[in-house]
Amino acid sequence: MAPRCRTTASAVRRARPPPPGARRDHGAGDERAGTPPRTFLRDGRLVRLPARWERRKAVLRHLAEHCFEPGREYSEREVDDRPRARCEGGATDHVTLRRYLVDLHRLDRQDGVYRRSPEDTALLD
Repeated sequence: MAPRCRTTASAVRRARPPPPGARRDHGAGDERAGTPPRTFLRDGRLVRLPARWERRKAVLRHLAEHCFEPGREYSEREVDDRPRARCEGGATDHVTLRRYLVDLHRLDRQDGVYRRSPEDTALLD
């Protein structure tokens, strides 16, 4: 008996090159422009943090820019409360977000006071 050769539609699509100028959007966003990946943020809420470093930085930059005003001082309670609403129901808690924001210099912490630096976007780009 001769072996069967099965060709699936997905195998045919993979073998065929995309038309010129075609872009596939996997919801990754544009890290160079600082657009956060849609697969990690839905309706302004953080679903989970990306494993890839560049995407993680884009998500954290987005959260810092949307949760904290540059130059304003925040107490630790405020720093916990602001991102808490954005991570409810997700895989990442607000304490982890606070730690990453400080570790990546999106927020500066001194004597229990947090502040987002106006030039924080230049630190990791």
